[in-house]
Amino acid sequence: MVISQLMGKGFSLTVLDGWLAPSHEAASRLLDGLLAHEKLLLFSEGSMTLELELLTGKRVDVELKLKDERPLTGAEAEFLGVAPGVMAVEREVWLVAGGTKLLYAHTLIPVQCLDKEVRRALDEKSSEPLGRVLSSRGILFAKERLEAGRVRCEAASKDLELNTGASLYARRYILYNKGTRNWVIKAAVTEVFSPALIGAEAAAK
Repeated sequence: MVISQLMGKGFSLTVLDGWLAPSHEAASRLLDGLLAHEKLLLFSEGSMTLELELLTGKRVDVELKLKDERPLTGAEAEFLGVAPGVMAVEREVWLVAGGTKLLYAHTLIPVQCLDKEVRRALDEKSSEPLGRVLSSRGILFAKERLEAGRVRCEAASKDLELNTGASLYARRYILYNKGTRNWVIKAAVTEVFSPALIGAEAAAK
């Protein structure tokens, strides 16, 4: 099964064999051959920024690729559980440590699911990872619908100077915090891992 997903102006994915939840029977095949820390990264529910800093021993910074606002497509809206066409903040970044690109992240946040103060913080700190912006404001968050898979991502491969047909590990999930009355944040996040983090052999094929 090959699924193409257009996600923004320059970000598109070709998902190979579909997205798999950790409990899916095929997830074990996805993880086959990976090292223990690679498996943990792929299905981690904690702060990726913090985990990358612990893994590399270096501060993680952001290389901003895109910051925009646009209406959600039907598929994007369905994944987020909102109406098609609602406006969303779109963000594409590389998480970088010590000059090495580690993780290509694409985020969609429906405006109706984003607290105004949090949006202001994201606008003011566009060079900071999302997790760090939230934690700096004392905002806890959880993840749901976490799924992983193998993808082709031309934008990420190009930036990493890989063959555009390289197979890369990726994951997607909903990041959220709902206050007593309104959403603090609800975001659809897709993350593509550099082979420097996960699956160097797969990317070389």
